[in-house]
Amino acid sequence: MKVGSCPICVVGSALTAAVAAACLLALPERPTLTHAAEVQDQPVSEKVQGAVDKALAFLRDSQQPNGDWPHGEQAGTTAVPSLAVLAFLARGHVPGQGQYVDTLDKAIDFVLDRQKENGLLARDDTNAEMYEHGISTVMLAEVYGMVDDARRARIDHALAKSVKLVLDAQQPAGHPKDGPHRGGWRYRPDASDADISCTGWQLMALRGAANCGAAIPKQVLDEGLAYVRRCSVSTGGFSYQADPNHNGAPNQARTGTGILSMVLIGGDRNAPEVQKAGDYLVENPPDGKHGNEFYFYAVYYDSQALNQLGGKYWETVYPKLVDALLALQQDNGVFRPAGGQEDGAGDAYRTSMAVLALCVPYRYLPLYQADK
Repeated sequence: MKVGSCPICVVGSALTAAVAAACLLALPERPTLTHAAEVQDQPVSEKVQGAVDKALAFLRDSQQPNGDWPHGEQAGTTAVPSLAVLAFLARGHVPGQGQYVDTLDKAIDFVLDRQKENGLLARDDTNAEMYEHGISTVMLAEVYGMVDDARRARIDHALAKSVKLVLDAQQPAGHPKDGPHRGGWRYRPDASDADISCTGWQLMALRGAANCGAAIPKQVLDEGLAYVRRCSVSTGGFSYQADPNHNGAPNQARTGTGILSMVLIGGDRNAPEVQKAGDYLVENPPDGKHGNEFYFYAVYYDSQALNQLGGKYWETVYPKLVDALLALQQDNGVFRPAGGQEDGAGDAYRTSMAVLALCVPYRYLPLYQADK
């Protein structure tokens, strides 16, 4: 990682010095994506490939002129356009090439245009700013090396501000959060508590920024990882919060987030917490029959988590996930609601998350390529 080329370094001398001094995270070179049409060996079945391509065609055709998508209760969010961009990337479609050039460029610009002066990538009227911010930062980090020079310069500046906000939000009062919340993130940058879901997105955002050359303090990642570990449940899986009085039972979404964070940030897929969480998913697969509260969120994180675990976890659980998802797709490419709290999130959200889950075998997204 080249500290001198770090996009964070434009933010200010104090941050630059602190980040550069603490930079101990080394990540592999970013691989080059190949356009989907050029891929010869297909790692997914024709049925899955057809479902994905139909879904992406829907996303292209339903995009609004400003680069956003209609998305129900989440109108104006930066998260849905960011997830849609990631869905195209996951199939091998990249900015500047192929049939989705305009779709990708408009979505990326929509997100960039909505960044606040303080670096926040989120709408004005949301109570879940850090969700949007984390997801959008992940997307910008993934496209950083793929866009034209003009957009790369904009993303360079945007990531600098975005990452600084993530770093500051881990210690919103200038010092670590109290007790069980230490090291984690929550809905808003100034929140004094934390949850595993918001924390997972911020850790993925920091990893993505590091992949772009940003110098991320090792202590920030260690503290975030420690928070995730405190959310592990002794019987298997991960809870919503580390606070024993308000932790929430494990479910598929939280467990997938915990596994992915511990493997990609901690680098230990054999940790007892990870193995027990994998066993939890074997017993409670995201197949639509074991809880649907956050179904599409779960299949996104679980598909990546299962890929990292491999072996029996991938072989036994992922096929069930795929079959359940394909059963939800409609003729127009949209994935219909599965019940729970996501029903009002809109077609673009559900369809993007489904594509991301179905495209994991392509292994195109640099963020999820574990260090060897």
